[in-house]
Amino acid sequence: MDDRDQRAIDEIQAQVDALQARRSKADKKSARTAGRDTGQMGLGFRISVEMLATLAVGTGIGFVLDRWLGTSPWLTLVFLMLGAAAGMRNAIRVATRISAERSKTETK
Repeated sequence: MDDRDQRAIDEIQAQVDALQARRSKADKKSARTAGRDTGQMGLGFRISVEMLATLAVGTGIGFVLDRWLGTSPWLTLVFLMLGAAAGMRNAIRVATRISAERSKTETK
């Protein structure tokens, strides 16, 4: 084997090493984002449960107050709207926080 053959082998080995390093970096990145995929589903469930809970609590409070004060159905409707507003506020707050966290991690 002469000097040219050895240089060609060294160049090929350097290219292989560079490709392996790039692949390793990509594998680490995909491993980090793999957990986010399942986290998105959990986040969706969390937001939907919070919205349903605020609607149920608001409607329940309104219904109880309507029965007690005899103002049916007005307080139920008012507290239903308040529950919907609280649920939307919570969903927006969670989405904003997640977006801020994601932009921090993407800039790193």
